[in-house]
Amino acid sequence: MRNLDYKNVFISLCIVHLFTLSGGRPLRKRTVSEVQLMHDLGELKQVQERRQWLQMRLQLQGAHTGPTWGSMGEAGRTRRRLRPKELPDLSDMTPEDIQLALTLLENLLKSKQS
Repeated sequence: MRNLDYKNVFISLCIVHLFTLSGGRPLRKRTVSEVQLMHDLGELKQVQERRQWLQMRLQLQGAHTGPTWGSMGEAGRTRRRLRPKELPDLSDMTPEDIQLALTLLENLLKSKQS
């Protein structure tokens, strides 16, 4: 029985010694993906803190940050791209129709620039 107590004490001291040697560091080396994940997480936290700080500063100064989603009018809507299936069939257009469309587009561009 006494021999068993010495074994338990010895094993406990070995475990304590291992923990003090590691100094809180991981016992194995981290993989590249773990290091990248920790780096990305740190960057994300820093960006969120910066955004919160900036938002607080803007609110304190009373700066106008633009329209909110609910108050956007026609100009605030985003346009989506047409898919090839949604494009009209232009194979039956004559050269005169094409020239007329090009002239119309050029006039629109000129009117937007001035």
